[in-house]
Amino acid sequence: MIPLWLFGSDFGLQPLIADPVLTGAIVSVCVADTAGRIEFEHNSSLRVVPASNQKLIATAFALDRFGPGKRLETRFWKQDGRLVVESDGDPMLTYSDLLGIRTNLRLNSGLPILVKQAYRPMFGPGWEFDDLPNKYAAPVTAFTVDRGSVELWVKDGKVEYRPPHSALKVRRLPGSTFGVQYDPNVGVATVTGQLPTGERRLDTLALPKPDVFAAAVLGGSLQLTPRVPTRPPDWVHRSPVLSEVVAECLVKSDNNIAEHLILSAAATTKPLGESPYKEAQAQVKAFLTEKVKISANDVRVDDGSGLSRHNLVTTRGIVQLLAYGLTQPWGLTWRAGMAKAGKGTLASRLAGSTFEGKTGTLDNVVALSGFISCKDGKTRLVSIIVNHAPTGSSLVREKVDAMIRSVENTIGTEFASERKCEVAFPN
Repeated sequence: MIPLWLFGSDFGLQPLIADPVLTGAIVSVCVADTAGRIEFEHNSSLRVVPASNQKLIATAFALDRFGPGKRLETRFWKQDGRLVVESDGDPMLTYSDLLGIRTNLRLNSGLPILVKQAYRPMFGPGWEFDDLPNKYAAPVTAFTVDRGSVELWVKDGKVEYRPPHSALKVRRLPGSTFGVQYDPNVGVATVTGQLPTGERRLDTLALPKPDVFAAAVLGGSLQLTPRVPTRPPDWVHRSPVLSEVVAECLVKSDNNIAEHLILSAAATTKPLGESPYKEAQAQVKAFLTEKVKISANDVRVDDGSGLSRHNLVTTRGIVQLLAYGLTQPWGLTWRAGMAKAGKGTLASRLAGSTFEGKTGTLDNVVALSGFISCKDGKTRLVSIIVNHAPTGSSLVREKVDAMIRSVENTIGTEFASERKCEVAFPN
């Protein structure tokens, strides 16, 4: 495959790729038109770790499977002496939602809460131990609350969880330096040193078992069940429409939502069983290779969020996914829900740029993929992923942002537009 930039503009990218900040790094870049025809490429066939660019895959898969108007359901049956719950996987279910359901169903305390869930893997494959105390690696259960997380606050010299959870504990220890250490296995936060004054949030932490805590909010204890009543439910809670859920996932780069999206979408066609990620991986891979027509060698799907270091993708594969999205009924919704300059994870980046897309940051990974409206009046699809940079992420992000601006401000190749020379993706 001969890159078209050899016959025209390289969008000013070559000197930026050669910047000393990126020496020794794997820099993969692909620029294409809206039909997916490559106009510039550099290492675009190398498989790299995408970080949160993986969420483009997860959200596209969910939108393709569900459509943007889908609402995920949690169903409730009140029976003598117990409550039965069935969850398809609503990542947006909140503490206040559950309190409202408890009030409306007039639930007594101490009821057993029998729950049937579409999936309950707890943790994604490839997640690292150091991630697990944090909200961004909250356990994944189909029946959940507050995205599997809880906040730790200080007020008037007292440390407390918000919302309150009786099973979570705080341990105070003396020390010269303030700090918070949290053990998600037992739900204990150890707070050392002098507390900050006033009222402020100290941290956002992962719940040990979100479904257990969701049941506790309803006033009872969790019991898993494979069956639910055959009669209509007494209460049905529906999530916001999927287009809003996807936007929340992409703009804020919410890992928990992304995991729910691929698992709930996969569960619609086949029970996920004891290894839900294995089935979801197979279905996402089939979506990418059979519908998007990405080469099987261009992608390895491990989780939905990109937190796993075992996800692999090529930038040409990401660009092809972007091009595919433009042809789908849900494509405009997908694009509208992406981060933009001054918004979400791009709040302090690319001021004034037309870029719309997804950021990605992980250990030794910086990624940015999406759509750019260029000065020549054309929209281009861009994917830039840097792995193993020898410098800090902030410096690498500056170089990646400079590449985005260079594409945006450079007149593209006349060769591609006049000759319509198509550089085909592999079948």
